[in-house]
Amino acid sequence: MKLCFPTTCPEGRHDTIYGHFASAPHFLIVDTESGVSRAIDNCDGQNPHGGCNPFLALQQESLDGIVVGGIGDDALRTMNLCGFRVYQAQSASVSENAALCVRHDLPELEVLPSHLEEPCSGQSCDHRCHER
Repeated sequence: MKLCFPTTCPEGRHDTIYGHFASAPHFLIVDTESGVSRAIDNCDGQNPHGGCNPFLALQQESLDGIVVGGIGDDALRTMNLCGFRVYQAQSASVSENAALCVRHDLPELEVLPSHLEEPCSGQSCDHRCHER
């Protein structure tokens, strides 16, 4: 199984998962069968500001899944449109989550239709646009 993990350092399977997919400094690609891993920088060299571009960084990769600590709806939609399945990490450890994914024990993330999304990040407020 070939998995991708957003990370802070390109250190391998002993690294921790970065909290936000799109702005991760690196992506660690792990082949769970061979144990081989390699890092990809999440930097758009064509961008004059040197910003992150996960879609450009991963576009040539053949992945069985991306395991994230956090991801925005737009990035999740885009990764799904690119054919990538995205899973929710259950700990900060790359190696623990790789093992969980191989056992099919990680929940797959999906974008909810806008009328089902939680308002105000799940906090109590008077905004009720999702109710009809």
